[in-house]
Amino acid sequence: MTVRQGESEKNWFRSERLSSVNGEYFFETREGSIEGPFESELEALLELRLYLQKAEYQSYLVQPAH
Repeated sequence: MTVRQGESEKNWFRSERLSSVNGEYFFETREGSIEGPFESELEALLELRLYLQKAEYQSYLVQPAH
């Protein structure tokens, strides 16, 4: 990974976003919120995908025009 001059190398990692507690599923956002509970892993994954699409759309809306 390329880093700027004078900066140390960055170590990036991805953590598992889904978790299961007592048969209910949750996902964690980059902002640190826990979303759920969902009845199945599939439902949690679909809701996570929807959450990410909304976040991407919102970031598109706030970008300044060129």
